[in-house]
Amino acid sequence: MDRKDAGRRPFRPAVGLHVDEVTCGDNLDVMATWPGGCVDLLYLDPPFFTGRKQRLPNRDLTVGFDGWTDCWDGLDTYLEWLEPRLVEARRLLRESGNLVVHLDWHAVHYVKVMLDRLFGRPAFVNEIVWCYSVGARSPRHFGRKHDTLLWYAASPAYYFDPSAVSIPRREKSHMRVQRDGEGRLFQEKTDRRSGKVYRYEVAAGKLPEDYWTDIETINWEDRQRTGYPTQKPEKLLERLILPLSPPGGVVADPVCGSGTTLVVARRHGRRILGCDILPEAVQVARSRLSLEAQCA
Repeated sequence: MDRKDAGRRPFRPAVGLHVDEVTCGDNLDVMATWPGGCVDLLYLDPPFFTGRKQRLPNRDLTVGFDGWTDCWDGLDTYLEWLEPRLVEARRLLRESGNLVVHLDWHAVHYVKVMLDRLFGRPAFVNEIVWCYSVGARSPRHFGRKHDTLLWYAASPAYYFDPSAVSIPRREKSHMRVQRDGEGRLFQEKTDRRSGKVYRYEVAAGKLPEDYWTDIETINWEDRQRTGYPTQKPEKLLERLILPLSPPGGVVADPVCGSGTTLVVARRHGRRILGCDILPEAVQVARSRLSLEAQCA
């Protein structure tokens, strides 16, 4: 079944929905059954408006099954499909909740305008650019090697824990690396106006900027690879889940695909809400969650 057809069908409530389970069904229907204000972080990774047919090959690439068609009758049709899902996402967030919408160059600029209208421009927190290098290139333009993640907050009281995520400090920067009496590396700079000295321990790392170049897409040899064509790396979801949702909080993914968001969230002590319209995707997600529970 095509994802794009979901918004055109009459409402049918999902049956047997519980937190910490994955539901198979139209995400607009399923999200409507979730109570308002129950989600701490909602990660939405919808179709990108690519105009392509997505295939779901097995890991060995020998046997596949039909995926979905990311083809639309124009951009307006795509945005009409997406808008009610963003409205539901807004309803589901707690006052301290966060929404991250993951897209690429095909439609992200139009969706940004829509989100500004639905949430209000002050609700916009970050445009995160995820840069990678794997994949095909074209002789007709610069390589299109980044996705854009739009982070919106339900209110000014949104949850954010910067201590939950860090990246290594670069030893080569405008600040010279020094070593203290105990052998620890640090960087130091002095504010020219105030004279205040700022000291940063290299080993402690730093908060990531809004462009991420240290997380690569999943290659075919990667152990976390399921064969799902739009599967995202676990490290990417970890960098979102840890600072944007509290321990014990609820993380939702209404287009969960192979279940990476749900697996990472549960691994780090969050409760999960997930669904997908493709039975094959739900089967993969449930299998990964079952394996994760066995390894815990």
